[in-house]
Amino acid sequence: MPEKLQNDKKPVNKTKLTILIVSAIFFVAAILSSIIMLSMNSSKNDEQKNFTAHEIADRVIKGMKYENLSEISAENIAKYYEIPDGTISDSAMYVSPKPDSFTELACFRLRSEDSEDLLMNSIHDYINERISSFENVNDKAYEAVQGSRVFVHYPYVLVSVSADNAAVDTVFESVFTPDNEDSFYENESSLSASEIIDRTSVVELSVDDTSNSADKD
Repeated sequence: MPEKLQNDKKPVNKTKLTILIVSAIFFVAAILSSIIMLSMNSSKNDEQKNFTAHEIADRVIKGMKYENLSEISAENIAKYYEIPDGTISDSAMYVSPKPDSFTELACFRLRSEDSEDLLMNSIHDYINERISSFENVNDKAYEAVQGSRVFVHYPYVLVSVSADNAAVDTVFESVFTPDNEDSFYENESSLSASEIIDRTSVVELSVDDTSNSADKD
């Protein structure tokens, strides 16, 4: 009579099986969470690039509590800045109408990173021309324009003439801070008027706390 075949299979360890299943669930959950977070960040970055230059400028104006600034139409901005075609996709500019105030704010939206040099050259020419026109003519205006600052948060470039450009920097930076509910985040850089005038290529610089004697509206 043939012998019965012995069952060589070892009993399943239910504890180990449970641990494996739970570990697998956590692993899958972690992957899904990472995918969701990446998707949200991607959507956030895409949303950021849809803000207009006017929205950026308005937030800075509101944060600085500027009042009664006059808006320069898109057509007339070309009378201030000679920007090559195809360099920017949007622009906004505001100036103080008061004869004793030189507060000025301009925001541009670059079409691409390759356009940054072209825009910076236009800003260079504008600031340099303004400084030259006020030198030995209007000391207060001269000092105000000398204190101009340029802030960059790609694709946005902000040009500021203010009595407190350090505060403008803070307001502009806060717009891009993730903790700010109205923010859209990107890395920031800034350039002073002298750095713009002397520059031969775009460089990222830390913010210097500089001030000038222009009146704040």
